[in-house]
Amino acid sequence: MKKLIVLLCLNAHFALGQKVLVFYDIANKTELAHLLETASSKNKTVDTTSNPARFNEGTLKNYNSVVFLNISANRLSFREAAELQRFIQAGGGFVGVGKAAEKSYKWLWYEKILGGSLAANQLENSTQLSLITNASIGKTSLPPLWKINDKPLVFNNLPTRCKPVLLDVMGKTWAWYYSTDEGGKLFYTALGCEPSAYTNANFIKHIWAGVEEVAAKALPDYVKIAGSALPEEKNFLKILLADSLQNPVALAALRNNNVLLAEESGQVKLYEANQRKIRSIGKIDIAKLKAIRLDPEYYQNGYVYTFSETAPEEYKINRMQVIGDSTLIMTDFTSQSTNPLVKSSSYDFELYAKSSYRLPKYYDQKSFRFDNEQGLVVETLDNDDNVKNIEPFLTSMKFNFIKDMAFGADGNLYFLEDNQLKKVDYAEGNRKPIAIASANVTTGNVPLKVRFSSDASIDYDKNDKLSFEWIFDGLNKSVEPNPEFIFTKPGAFDVKLKVTDTSGETAETTLKIQANKAAVKPRRK
Repeated sequence: MKKLIVLLCLNAHFALGQKVLVFYDIANKTELAHLLETASSKNKTVDTTSNPARFNEGTLKNYNSVVFLNISANRLSFREAAELQRFIQAGGGFVGVGKAAEKSYKWLWYEKILGGSLAANQLENSTQLSLITNASIGKTSLPPLWKINDKPLVFNNLPTRCKPVLLDVMGKTWAWYYSTDEGGKLFYTALGCEPSAYTNANFIKHIWAGVEEVAAKALPDYVKIAGSALPEEKNFLKILLADSLQNPVALAALRNNNVLLAEESGQVKLYEANQRKIRSIGKIDIAKLKAIRLDPEYYQNGYVYTFSETAPEEYKINRMQVIGDSTLIMTDFTSQSTNPLVKSSSYDFELYAKSSYRLPKYYDQKSFRFDNEQGLVVETLDNDDNVKNIEPFLTSMKFNFIKDMAFGADGNLYFLEDNQLKKVDYAEGNRKPIAIASANVTTGNVPLKVRFSSDASIDYDKNDKLSFEWIFDGLNKSVEPNPEFIFTKPGAFDVKLKVTDTSGETAETTLKIQANKAAVKPRRK
Protein backbone atom coordinates (compact mmCIF):
# COMPACT_ATOMS: atom_id res chain seq x y z
CA MET A 1 0.00 0.00 0.00
CA LYS A 2 2.85 2.37 0.84
CA LYS A 3 4.42 1.77 -2.58
CA LEU A 4 1.13 2.69 -4.28
CA ILE A 5 0.90 5.95 -2.32
CA VAL A 6 4.45 6.86 -3.32
CA LEU A 7 3.69 6.21 -6.98
CA LEU A 8 0.54 8.32 -6.80
CA CYS A 9 2.53 11.17 -5.26
CA LEU A 10 5.15 10.97 -8.01
CA ASN A 11 2.48 10.99 -10.69
CA ALA A 12 0.88 14.01 -9.03
CA HIS A 13 4.26 15.72 -9.02
CA PHE A 14 4.76 15.12 -12.74
CA ALA A 15 1.20 16.26 -13.44
CA LEU A 16 1.98 19.63 -12.01
CA GLY A 17 3.60 20.48 -15.32
CA GLN A 18 6.86 22.07 -16.23
CA LYS A 19 9.04 24.76 -14.74
CA VAL A 20 9.31 28.07 -16.56
CA LEU A 21 11.69 30.98 -15.97
CA VAL A 22 10.42 34.37 -17.14
CA PHE A 23 13.07 37.02 -17.78
CA TYR A 24 11.63 40.52 -17.80
CA ASP A 25 12.45 44.22 -17.51
CA ILE A 26 11.29 45.80 -14.25
CA ALA A 27 9.49 48.38 -16.41
CA ASN A 28 7.18 45.56 -17.55
CA LYS A 29 5.86 44.52 -14.13
CA THR A 30 2.22 45.05 -15.17
CA GLU A 31 2.62 42.84 -18.26
CA LEU A 32 4.29 40.20 -16.11
CA ALA A 33 1.44 40.28 -13.60
CA HIS A 34 -1.14 39.62 -16.34
CA LEU A 35 0.91 36.69 -17.61
CA LEU A 36 1.25 35.14 -14.16
CA GLU A 37 -2.48 35.37 -13.40
CA THR A 38 -3.13 32.25 -15.45
CA ALA A 39 0.10 30.36 -14.72
CA SER A 40 -1.40 28.21 -11.99
CA SER A 41 -4.33 27.22 -14.19
CA LYS A 42 -1.80 25.98 -16.76
CA ASN A 43 -0.19 23.63 -14.22
CA LYS A 44 3.09 25.49 -14.47
CA THR A 45 5.65 26.41 -11.88
CA VAL A 46 6.81 29.86 -12.91
CA ASP A 47 9.79 31.76 -11.55
CA THR A 48 10.64 35.27 -12.61
CA THR A 49 13.83 37.29 -12.71
CA SER A 50 15.14 40.60 -13.96
CA ASN A 51 18.68 39.64 -12.95
CA PRO A 52 20.91 38.53 -15.86
CA ALA A 53 23.28 36.82 -13.41
CA ARG A 54 20.75 33.99 -13.07
CA PHE A 55 21.71 32.83 -16.55
CA ASN A 56 24.11 30.09 -15.52
CA GLU A 57 23.98 26.32 -15.72
CA GLY A 58 23.24 25.95 -12.02
CA THR A 59 20.02 27.92 -12.45
CA LEU A 60 18.89 27.07 -15.98
CA LYS A 61 19.20 23.29 -15.59
CA ASN A 62 16.10 23.44 -13.35
CA TYR A 63 13.77 24.79 -16.06
CA ASN A 64 12.07 23.27 -19.09
CA SER A 65 11.73 26.60 -20.85
CA VAL A 66 12.71 30.26 -20.62
CA VAL A 67 10.51 33.21 -21.62
CA PHE A 68 12.02 36.55 -22.64
CA LEU A 69 9.21 39.01 -21.96
CA ASN A 70 9.91 42.20 -23.97
CA ILE A 71 13.62 41.89 -23.26
CA SER A 72 16.41 40.53 -25.48
CA ALA A 73 19.72 38.77 -25.01
CA ASN A 74 21.43 42.14 -25.41
CA ARG A 75 20.83 42.50 -21.66
CA LEU A 76 23.11 39.54 -21.04
CA SER A 77 26.88 39.57 -20.78
CA PHE A 78 28.77 37.34 -23.17
CA ARG A 79 29.09 34.59 -20.56
CA GLU A 80 25.40 34.82 -19.65
CA ALA A 81 24.39 34.73 -23.33
CA ALA A 82 26.62 31.68 -23.83
CA GLU A 83 24.78 29.95 -20.98
CA LEU A 84 21.41 30.72 -22.62
CA GLN A 85 22.74 29.18 -25.82
CA ARG A 86 23.88 26.07 -23.91
CA PHE A 87 20.46 25.79 -22.28
CA ILE A 88 18.88 25.60 -25.74
CA GLN A 89 21.55 23.15 -26.93
CA ALA A 90 20.74 20.94 -23.94
CA GLY A 91 17.10 20.77 -25.07
CA GLY A 92 15.56 23.70 -23.23
CA GLY A 93 12.73 25.61 -24.87
CA PHE A 94 12.94 29.33 -25.65
CA VAL A 95 10.01 31.74 -25.95
CA GLY A 96 10.50 35.30 -27.17
CA VAL A 97 7.75 37.87 -26.76
CA GLY A 98 7.63 41.25 -28.51
CA LYS A 99 10.81 43.20 -27.86
CA ALA A 100 12.77 40.01 -27.33
CA ALA A 101 13.80 40.99 -30.88
CA GLU A 102 15.88 44.10 -31.64
CA LYS A 103 17.40 45.75 -34.70
CA SER A 104 20.96 44.85 -33.76
CA TYR A 105 22.42 42.19 -31.52
CA LYS A 106 25.61 41.73 -29.58
CA TRP A 107 25.37 37.97 -30.14
CA LEU A 108 25.04 36.75 -33.72
CA TRP A 109 23.67 33.32 -32.75
CA TYR A 110 20.73 35.02 -31.00
CA GLU A 111 19.83 36.97 -34.12
CA LYS A 112 19.93 33.79 -36.18
CA ILE A 113 17.92 31.73 -33.72
CA LEU A 114 14.93 34.09 -33.66
CA GLY A 115 14.26 33.14 -37.25
CA GLY A 116 13.41 36.28 -39.19
CA SER A 117 14.93 39.74 -39.34
CA LEU A 118 13.26 43.02 -38.44
CA ALA A 119 11.97 45.08 -41.34
CA ALA A 120 13.41 48.55 -41.89
CA ASN A 121 9.97 50.15 -41.53
CA GLN A 122 8.10 49.50 -38.30
CA LEU A 123 4.60 50.48 -37.18
CA GLU A 124 4.43 53.98 -35.73
CA ASN A 125 1.18 53.58 -33.85
CA SER A 126 -0.82 50.90 -32.13
CA THR A 127 -3.30 49.19 -34.43
CA GLN A 128 -6.03 46.59 -34.33
CA LEU A 129 -5.10 43.29 -35.92
CA SER A 130 -7.49 40.59 -37.06
CA LEU A 131 -5.56 37.36 -36.46
CA ILE A 132 -5.99 33.85 -37.81
CA THR A 133 -4.86 30.97 -35.60
CA ASN A 134 -2.93 29.06 -38.22
CA ALA A 135 -1.73 26.07 -36.19
CA SER A 136 -2.73 24.14 -33.12
CA ILE A 137 0.16 24.31 -30.68
CA GLY A 138 0.50 23.29 -27.06
CA LYS A 139 -2.54 22.36 -25.00
CA THR A 140 -4.16 25.80 -25.00
CA SER A 141 -6.78 26.35 -27.67
CA LEU A 142 -7.28 29.68 -29.39
CA PRO A 143 -10.25 30.82 -31.44
CA PRO A 144 -9.67 30.55 -35.20
CA LEU A 145 -10.17 34.31 -35.59
CA TRP A 146 -9.50 36.96 -32.93
CA LYS A 147 -8.61 40.62 -32.58
CA ILE A 148 -6.02 42.54 -30.59
CA ASN A 149 -4.82 46.13 -30.18
CA ASP A 150 -1.03 46.24 -30.26
CA LYS A 151 2.02 47.62 -32.05
CA PRO A 152 3.84 44.40 -33.00
CA LEU A 153 7.26 44.26 -34.54
CA VAL A 154 7.33 43.75 -38.31
CA PHE A 155 9.57 40.99 -39.69
CA ASN A 156 10.61 39.98 -43.16
CA ASN A 157 12.67 37.18 -44.69
CA LEU A 158 11.13 34.52 -42.47
CA PRO A 159 12.94 31.21 -43.20
CA THR A 160 10.88 28.28 -44.42
CA ARG A 161 11.80 26.26 -41.33
CA CYS A 162 9.67 28.60 -39.20
CA LYS A 163 6.12 27.28 -38.87
CA PRO A 164 3.54 30.10 -38.80
CA VAL A 165 1.20 30.20 -35.81
CA LEU A 166 -0.58 33.54 -36.24
CA LEU A 167 -1.42 35.25 -39.54
CA ASP A 168 -3.39 38.34 -40.23
CA VAL A 169 -6.11 38.44 -42.88
CA MET A 170 -3.54 39.71 -45.40
CA GLY A 171 -1.32 36.68 -44.85
CA LYS A 172 1.40 38.39 -42.76
CA THR A 173 3.01 36.08 -40.19
CA TRP A 174 3.14 37.42 -36.61
CA ALA A 175 4.23 34.34 -34.64
CA TRP A 176 6.08 31.11 -35.40
CA TYR A 177 7.97 28.18 -33.92
CA TYR A 178 10.55 25.65 -35.07
CA SER A 179 13.09 23.09 -33.86
CA THR A 180 16.45 24.85 -33.78
CA ASP A 181 19.78 23.57 -35.03
CA GLU A 182 21.04 24.26 -31.52
CA GLY A 183 18.96 21.46 -30.02
CA GLY A 184 15.82 22.90 -28.37
CA LYS A 185 12.69 24.49 -29.81
CA LEU A 186 11.85 28.16 -30.26
CA PHE A 187 8.56 30.06 -30.23
CA TYR A 188 8.45 33.76 -31.03
CA THR A 189 5.53 36.16 -31.18
CA ALA A 190 5.90 39.69 -32.50
CA LEU A 191 2.91 40.73 -30.39
CA GLY A 192 3.07 42.09 -26.87
CA CYS A 193 4.98 45.31 -27.41
CA GLU A 194 2.12 47.42 -25.99
CA PRO A 195 0.83 47.03 -22.40
CA SER A 196 -2.74 46.92 -23.70
CA ALA A 197 -2.05 43.58 -25.40
CA TYR A 198 -1.75 41.87 -22.01
CA THR A 199 -5.36 42.63 -21.14
CA ASN A 200 -6.38 40.44 -24.07
CA ALA A 201 -7.10 36.94 -22.71
CA ASN A 202 -6.40 35.33 -26.08
CA PHE A 203 -2.94 36.87 -26.20
CA ILE A 204 -2.06 35.47 -22.77
CA LYS A 205 -3.33 32.06 -23.96
CA HIS A 206 -1.20 32.53 -27.08
CA ILE A 207 1.97 32.93 -24.97
CA TRP A 208 1.23 29.87 -22.82
CA ALA A 209 0.47 27.82 -25.93
CA GLY A 210 3.93 28.75 -27.18
CA VAL A 211 5.50 27.74 -23.88
CA GLU A 212 3.72 24.38 -24.02
CA GLU A 213 4.90 23.83 -27.59
CA VAL A 214 8.61 24.36 -27.01
CA ALA A 215 9.08 23.12 -23.44
CA ALA A 216 10.84 19.76 -23.32
CA LYS A 217 9.14 16.98 -21.38
CA ALA A 218 12.32 16.48 -19.36
CA LEU A 219 14.73 19.00 -17.94
CA PRO A 220 17.65 20.03 -20.16
CA ASP A 221 20.25 17.30 -20.67
CA TYR A 222 23.57 18.98 -19.96
CA VAL A 223 25.38 15.64 -20.18
CA LYS A 224 24.98 15.61 -23.96
CA ILE A 225 26.72 18.98 -24.26
CA ALA A 226 29.52 18.23 -21.80
CA GLY A 227 32.62 20.28 -22.56
CA SER A 228 30.68 23.11 -24.18
CA ALA A 229 30.82 25.47 -21.19
CA LEU A 230 32.72 28.71 -21.70
CA PRO A 231 36.08 28.25 -19.94
CA GLU A 232 36.82 30.33 -16.86
CA GLU A 233 38.95 33.32 -17.82
CA LYS A 234 41.02 33.02 -14.64
CA ASN A 235 42.62 29.90 -16.17
CA PHE A 236 44.13 31.88 -19.07
CA LEU A 237 47.37 33.83 -19.07
CA LYS A 238 48.77 36.35 -21.51
CA ILE A 239 52.51 35.73 -21.46
CA LEU A 240 55.22 38.07 -22.75
CA LEU A 241 57.89 36.10 -24.62
CA ALA A 242 60.00 38.80 -26.27
CA ASP A 243 59.95 42.58 -26.37
CA SER A 244 61.90 45.39 -28.01
CA LEU A 245 61.05 44.11 -31.47
CA GLN A 246 61.23 46.64 -34.29
CA ASN A 247 57.71 46.80 -35.74
CA PRO A 248 57.19 43.06 -36.29
CA VAL A 249 54.57 42.36 -38.95
CA ALA A 250 54.42 38.58 -39.38
CA LEU A 251 55.13 35.32 -37.60
CA ALA A 252 55.15 31.59 -38.21
CA ALA A 253 55.02 29.06 -35.37
CA LEU A 254 57.60 26.27 -35.52
CA ARG A 255 57.90 23.00 -33.67
CA ASN A 256 59.68 22.97 -30.30
CA ASN A 257 57.61 26.10 -29.62
CA ASN A 258 60.02 28.29 -31.57
CA VAL A 259 58.67 31.22 -33.59
CA LEU A 260 59.93 32.75 -36.83
CA LEU A 261 59.42 36.53 -36.95
CA ALA A 262 59.70 39.13 -39.71
CA GLU A 263 59.99 42.85 -39.06
CA GLU A 264 58.96 45.70 -41.34
CA SER A 265 62.61 46.47 -42.10
CA GLY A 266 63.11 42.96 -43.48
CA GLN A 267 64.92 41.57 -40.45
CA VAL A 268 64.05 37.90 -39.89
CA LYS A 269 64.41 36.68 -36.32
CA LEU A 270 63.97 33.44 -34.43
CA TYR A 271 62.48 33.14 -30.97
CA GLU A 272 64.04 30.13 -29.22
CA ALA A 273 61.63 28.84 -26.59
CA ASN A 274 64.16 26.81 -24.61
CA GLN A 275 66.32 29.86 -23.94
CA ARG A 276 63.51 32.43 -24.22
CA LYS A 277 65.74 34.51 -26.47
CA ILE A 278 65.46 36.26 -29.83
CA ARG A 279 68.25 36.15 -32.37
CA SER A 280 68.53 37.56 -35.89
CA ILE A 281 69.00 35.02 -38.68
CA GLY A 282 69.12 37.33 -41.69
CA LYS A 283 67.45 40.04 -43.72
CA ILE A 284 65.18 40.06 -46.73
CA ASP A 285 64.55 42.91 -49.19
CA ILE A 286 60.75 43.01 -49.42
CA ALA A 287 58.52 46.08 -49.18
CA LYS A 288 55.09 46.07 -47.48
CA LEU A 289 55.47 42.59 -46.04
CA LYS A 290 52.13 41.38 -44.64
CA ALA A 291 52.56 37.69 -43.85
CA ILE A 292 54.86 34.70 -43.86
CA ARG A 293 53.73 31.10 -44.23
CA LEU A 294 55.66 27.86 -43.90
CA ASP A 295 55.92 25.42 -46.79
CA PRO A 296 54.01 22.18 -46.00
CA GLU A 297 57.41 20.44 -46.12
CA TYR A 298 59.28 23.17 -44.29
CA TYR A 299 61.21 20.77 -42.05
CA GLN A 300 62.61 19.06 -45.13
CA ASN A 301 63.24 22.05 -47.41
CA GLY A 302 63.29 25.11 -45.12
CA TYR A 303 61.05 27.12 -47.48
CA VAL A 304 59.10 30.09 -46.14
CA TYR A 305 56.71 32.10 -48.34
CA THR A 306 56.38 35.86 -47.93
CA PHE A 307 53.31 37.88 -48.93
CA SER A 308 53.90 41.53 -49.79
CA GLU A 309 51.18 43.95 -50.79
CA THR A 310 51.50 45.44 -54.27
CA ALA A 311 48.01 46.94 -54.50
CA PRO A 312 44.74 46.68 -52.56
CA GLU A 313 43.77 43.01 -52.46
CA GLU A 314 46.85 42.09 -54.51
CA TYR A 315 49.89 40.32 -53.11
CA LYS A 316 53.22 39.20 -54.47
CA ILE A 317 54.61 35.94 -53.20
CA ASN A 318 58.32 35.44 -52.64
CA ARG A 319 60.13 32.50 -51.21
CA MET A 320 63.03 32.41 -48.80
CA GLN A 321 64.89 29.45 -47.41
CA VAL A 322 65.99 29.13 -43.81
CA ILE A 323 69.28 27.24 -43.55
CA GLY A 324 70.84 27.06 -40.14
CA ASP A 325 71.44 30.62 -38.99
CA SER A 326 70.99 32.29 -42.39
CA THR A 327 68.12 33.36 -44.61
CA LEU A 328 68.44 33.09 -48.39
CA ILE A 329 66.08 34.76 -50.87
CA MET A 330 64.98 32.27 -53.46
CA THR A 331 62.39 32.61 -56.27
CA ASP A 332 59.73 35.21 -57.04
CA PHE A 333 56.24 33.93 -57.75
CA THR A 334 53.43 35.64 -59.65
CA SER A 335 51.21 38.16 -57.87
CA GLN A 336 47.58 37.30 -57.28
CA SER A 337 44.47 39.43 -57.03
CA THR A 338 42.81 37.61 -54.15
CA ASN A 339 43.73 38.20 -50.53
CA PRO A 340 45.59 35.19 -49.08
CA LEU A 341 45.35 36.64 -45.58
CA VAL A 342 41.60 36.73 -44.98
CA LYS A 343 41.27 33.22 -43.60
CA SER A 344 41.41 33.21 -39.82
CA SER A 345 43.56 30.93 -37.68
CA SER A 346 41.49 27.81 -37.02
CA TYR A 347 42.02 25.82 -33.83
CA ASP A 348 42.24 22.01 -33.95
CA PHE A 349 42.00 20.65 -30.41
CA GLU A 350 43.08 17.10 -31.26
CA LEU A 351 46.20 18.32 -33.08
CA TYR A 352 47.69 19.31 -29.71
CA ALA A 353 46.71 16.19 -27.74
CA LYS A 354 50.16 15.90 -26.15
CA SER A 355 50.24 19.49 -24.89
CA SER A 356 49.51 20.20 -21.23
CA TYR A 357 48.45 23.79 -21.84
CA ARG A 358 46.54 23.72 -25.12
CA LEU A 359 43.46 25.88 -25.38
CA PRO A 360 40.33 24.06 -24.18
CA LYS A 361 38.05 21.95 -26.37
CA TYR A 362 35.45 24.72 -26.31
CA TYR A 363 37.45 26.41 -29.11
CA ASP A 364 37.80 23.29 -31.28
CA GLN A 365 37.27 24.09 -34.98
CA LYS A 366 36.60 27.74 -34.22
CA SER A 367 38.48 30.50 -36.02
CA PHE A 368 40.39 33.35 -34.38
CA ARG A 369 40.81 36.76 -35.95
CA PHE A 370 41.57 40.32 -34.89
CA ASP A 371 40.28 43.70 -35.96
CA ASN A 372 40.85 47.08 -34.40
CA GLU A 373 37.18 47.63 -33.54
CA GLN A 374 36.14 44.27 -32.08
CA GLY A 375 39.53 43.18 -30.79
CA LEU A 376 40.34 39.47 -30.71
CA VAL A 377 37.24 37.49 -31.65
CA VAL A 378 36.30 33.86 -32.21
CA GLU A 379 34.03 32.76 -35.04
CA THR A 380 32.02 29.55 -35.29
CA LEU A 381 31.48 28.44 -38.88
CA ASP A 382 28.98 26.03 -40.39
CA ASN A 383 29.84 23.31 -42.92
CA ASP A 384 29.72 25.87 -45.74
CA ASP A 385 32.10 28.25 -43.91
CA ASN A 386 29.30 30.69 -43.14
CA VAL A 387 29.65 32.47 -39.80
CA LYS A 388 27.18 31.08 -37.24
CA ASN A 389 28.42 32.99 -34.23
CA ILE A 390 30.93 35.68 -33.27
CA GLU A 391 32.15 35.95 -29.71
CA PRO A 392 34.84 37.96 -27.91
CA PHE A 393 37.95 36.13 -26.73
CA LEU A 394 38.85 36.73 -23.08
CA THR A 395 36.85 39.84 -22.26
CA SER A 396 38.96 40.43 -19.14
CA MET A 397 42.10 40.92 -21.27
CA LYS A 398 42.82 43.80 -23.58
CA PHE A 399 44.37 43.12 -26.99
CA ASN A 400 45.88 46.03 -28.91
CA PHE A 401 46.36 46.13 -32.68
CA ILE A 402 47.54 42.59 -33.24
CA LYS A 403 49.65 42.30 -36.40
CA ASP A 404 49.68 38.53 -36.83
CA MET A 405 48.86 35.35 -34.91
CA ALA A 406 49.16 31.59 -35.18
CA PHE A 407 48.80 28.48 -33.05
CA GLY A 408 52.06 27.02 -31.80
CA ALA A 409 53.07 23.40 -31.36
CA ASP A 410 51.87 23.59 -27.75
CA GLY A 411 48.31 24.57 -28.71
CA ASN A 412 48.81 28.13 -27.43
CA LEU A 413 47.89 31.21 -29.43
CA TYR A 414 51.01 33.21 -30.38
CA PHE A 415 50.61 36.81 -31.54
CA LEU A 416 52.40 40.09 -32.21
CA GLU A 417 51.16 43.01 -30.11
CA ASP A 418 52.78 46.32 -29.20
CA ASN A 419 56.16 45.35 -30.73
CA GLN A 420 56.18 42.25 -28.58
CA LEU A 421 55.79 38.53 -29.09
CA LYS A 422 53.18 37.11 -26.71
CA LYS A 423 51.11 34.00 -26.25
CA VAL A 424 47.95 32.92 -24.46
CA ASP A 425 48.03 29.62 -22.62
CA TYR A 426 45.42 27.77 -20.57
CA ALA A 427 45.54 25.52 -17.53
CA GLU A 428 42.72 24.39 -15.27
CA GLY A 429 45.14 23.39 -12.53
CA ASN A 430 48.74 24.00 -11.57
CA ARG A 431 51.18 25.01 -14.29
CA LYS A 432 54.59 23.42 -14.49
CA PRO A 433 57.56 25.72 -13.91
CA ILE A 434 59.91 26.61 -16.75
CA ALA A 435 63.57 25.87 -16.09
CA ILE A 436 66.09 28.21 -17.69
CA ALA A 437 69.81 28.01 -16.87
CA SER A 438 72.59 30.41 -17.75
CA ALA A 439 76.28 30.84 -16.91
CA ASN A 440 78.78 33.67 -17.00
CA VAL A 441 81.14 31.49 -19.08
CA THR A 442 80.53 28.24 -20.95
CA THR A 443 84.04 27.39 -22.07
CA GLY A 444 87.58 27.79 -20.74
CA ASN A 445 90.61 26.05 -19.38
CA VAL A 446 90.62 24.10 -16.13
CA PRO A 447 90.43 24.99 -13.39
CA LEU A 448 87.28 26.63 -14.80
CA LYS A 449 85.19 28.64 -12.35
CA VAL A 450 81.58 29.12 -13.48
CA ARG A 451 78.81 31.16 -11.90
CA PHE A 452 75.42 29.63 -12.72
CA SER A 453 72.05 31.36 -12.60
CA SER A 454 68.44 30.14 -12.50
CA ASP A 455 67.02 33.68 -12.32
CA ALA A 456 65.28 33.39 -15.70
CA SER A 457 63.28 30.36 -14.56
CA ILE A 458 59.56 31.06 -14.35
CA ASP A 459 56.40 29.82 -12.70
CA TYR A 460 53.21 31.49 -13.90
CA ASP A 461 51.22 30.42 -10.83
CA LYS A 462 51.65 33.47 -8.62
CA ASN A 463 51.65 31.63 -5.29
CA ASP A 464 54.17 28.95 -6.23
CA LYS A 465 57.66 29.02 -4.76
CA LEU A 466 60.49 27.35 -6.63
CA SER A 467 63.28 25.12 -5.38
CA PHE A 468 66.39 24.22 -7.40
CA GLU A 469 68.78 21.36 -7.87
CA TRP A 470 71.96 21.55 -9.96
CA ILE A 471 74.09 18.60 -11.06
CA PHE A 472 77.41 19.80 -12.41
CA ASP A 473 79.56 16.82 -13.41
CA GLY A 474 77.37 13.84 -12.62
CA LEU A 475 78.52 13.79 -8.97
CA ASN A 476 78.61 17.24 -7.44
CA LYS A 477 75.28 18.95 -6.69
CA SER A 478 73.86 22.17 -5.28
CA VAL A 479 70.42 23.36 -4.20
CA GLU A 480 71.36 27.03 -4.37
CA PRO A 481 69.48 29.04 -7.02
CA ASN A 482 72.70 30.65 -8.32
CA PRO A 483 75.69 28.47 -7.34
CA GLU A 484 79.36 28.56 -8.31
CA PHE A 485 81.33 25.49 -9.33
CA ILE A 486 84.96 24.88 -10.34
CA PHE A 487 85.59 22.25 -13.01
CA THR A 488 88.99 20.73 -12.26
CA LYS A 489 88.97 18.05 -14.94
CA PRO A 490 88.76 18.68 -18.68
CA GLY A 491 85.73 17.46 -20.61
CA ALA A 492 82.32 18.34 -22.00
CA PHE A 493 79.75 18.52 -19.20
CA ASP A 494 75.96 18.63 -19.37
CA VAL A 495 75.05 20.67 -16.33
CA LYS A 496 71.47 19.91 -15.34
CA LEU A 497 69.04 22.24 -13.61
CA LYS A 498 65.87 20.82 -12.07
CA VAL A 499 63.20 23.26 -10.90
CA THR A 500 60.35 22.16 -8.61
CA ASP A 501 57.26 24.17 -7.68
CA THR A 502 55.13 24.08 -4.53
CA SER A 503 52.85 21.39 -5.99
CA GLY A 504 55.76 19.10 -6.84
CA GLU A 505 55.68 19.76 -10.58
CA THR A 506 59.16 19.78 -12.10
CA ALA A 507 60.99 21.01 -15.18
CA GLU A 508 64.54 20.37 -16.29
CA THR A 509 67.03 21.93 -18.65
CA THR A 510 70.66 21.33 -19.62
CA LEU A 511 73.55 23.74 -20.11
CA LYS A 512 76.71 22.60 -21.88
CA ILE A 513 80.06 23.54 -20.34
CA GLN A 514 83.34 22.84 -22.13
CA ALA A 515 86.34 22.59 -19.78
CA ASN A 516 89.59 22.40 -21.71
CA LYS A 517 92.89 20.98 -20.66
CA ALA A 518 95.19 23.72 -19.54
CA ALA A 519 97.94 24.57 -21.99
CA VAL A 520 101.33 23.08 -21.08
CA LYS A 521 103.73 25.81 -20.09
CA PRO A 522 107.05 25.63 -21.94
CA ARG A 523 110.02 24.66 -19.82
CA ARG A 524 112.51 27.33 -19.03
CA LYS A 525 115.94 26.77 -20.50
